[in-house]
Amino acid sequence: MRVRKLLRHPFHLRGALAALVTLCAWASGQAATSGDGAAAFLDKLSLNPGPSEILVICHGFGCTYRNQLVLTPGRMVLLRDTLGAAHSAREERKALGRIVAWFDREGGHVAGTVGRIAYAGAGTKSGPAQMDCIDLTANITELLILLDRNHLLKFHHVGEPVSRGLIIDGRQPHTTPVIVETASGTEWSVDSWTKAYGQSPDIITIGEWRSRD
Repeated sequence: MRVRKLLRHPFHLRGALAALVTLCAWASGQAATSGDGAAAFLDKLSLNPGPSEILVICHGFGCTYRNQLVLTPGRMVLLRDTLGAAHSAREERKALGRIVAWFDREGGHVAGTVGRIAYAGAGTKSGPAQMDCIDLTANITELLILLDRNHLLKFHHVGEPVSRGLIIDGRQPHTTPVIVETASGTEWSVDSWTKAYGQSPDIITIGEWRSRD
């Protein structure tokens, strides 16, 4: 396993929390300044949102560590078949849930995150084997953009990641990827941070997501 370290020293817990707060606060403010918040979120992390057959797997909190997952023709066939079977927005969300869980498993093998836990943060396990909400939001947003650009999404498009909580309001900072139902404009969270490795994400409306702790 080869892990490329982007910083000279890994995050300490305090540094990880500070970076998380900064990134979450930045994400929540992008709606007013960016016409493409999903791509802007990736750009802020120095991730290329452009077309590519390689997806970057962020891990270690705040995208400190990065590995590459190649989307082989076989993997693309799986994505096309899974989404192609959906005939409604609801079915497409269920298909996306399966794809995100699959992507987490595939990425876990190359990034060494097969033991990642749910709700990873400053007070839990840390290090390159874990993922915080920024890692997971980056990974899933990158995947969603790829699906959208390959015209695999029929009932949704990629939305801008949103955030809640700034500690000073008594809530833990948290950011989530977003899809938007094309017909209704309803925004949906695709949240894997609440799930352990390989599990299907919570796909709930942003209104419901914002109401959670």
